[in-house]
Amino acid sequence: MTKVLGCAGLVLLFAGGAFADIVVNGSLSDWGVTPGSQWHNSIGASEWIETAVGSDGYVGPGYGGQLFNVEAMYAFANSTNFYYAIVTGFPETDTTYNGTKYSPGDVLFDLIPSYVPSGSTTPTGRMEFAVETTTYDANHTHGGKGNITPSQGAGSFYSDVGLGLAVDLWDNVYYPVEIARSGSNNTADGTLVGQTLFTYNDTYYGSDHYVIEGSIPLSYFGGADVQKATLIWAMTCSNDIGSLQIGPFSNVPEPGTLLLLGSGSLVGAGCWLRRRMT
Repeated sequence: MTKVLGCAGLVLLFAGGAFADIVVNGSLSDWGVTPGSQWHNSIGASEWIETAVGSDGYVGPGYGGQLFNVEAMYAFANSTNFYYAIVTGFPETDTTYNGTKYSPGDVLFDLIPSYVPSGSTTPTGRMEFAVETTTYDANHTHGGKGNITPSQGAGSFYSDVGLGLAVDLWDNVYYPVEIARSGSNNTADGTLVGQTLFTYNDTYYGSDHYVIEGSIPLSYFGGADVQKATLIWAMTCSNDIGSLQIGPFSNVPEPGTLLLLGSGSLVGAGCWLRRRMT
């Protein structure tokens, strides 16, 4: 098994000023990003970018080509809100591939080192926070009605989250992908904090580049140091996994201030670990 550790992007967070507000609509123009041509953001957000697909369809740790590709992740904060954006080739509805149905995973926040992958179905630890990407029904269908109230659908923000693991086992590891649910009402294993602004669509860049985008009030994190969290997203098969180290950043920056954080003026961001079978 070969492991590759790398980092991409710089943490430069602008507080206030012209770059303070992001519109959550699935367009990344306000991030300075155009999927497919311009991947590096222009607002100083932290970023993780990994757009390549192998000639054999390898995306890491699994296969499946552009359909299962997690291409980029971005994180940004102003004085009141945390913003995130994820670009993927995976659609917002269920997808059947080689006879198996797969679904979009949830957006997970891991305060290091909360979660330790293992070769069993029982992970070590829980996720501190997560954003639901589906209005959950028996088929995980995005926007589905199911047996769950709309207030707990897509965009719902949870704390103290139990994990649903990847459908497929890659390199002897089950990867965390979604909020675990149980019972006839699909009860979430977590505490519902509230609703957030959220979208998941291919309106602007076509079916090769779906955008998951959201905004979360900083108050929803309950004083937790979210700058130490890793943002994680994958589809339920975990053929590809996006992982972005969010911070550091200040939870209450002064308006109009440019923050250069970390050791020296620049800090590497977007570290990821890739595993592939050899």
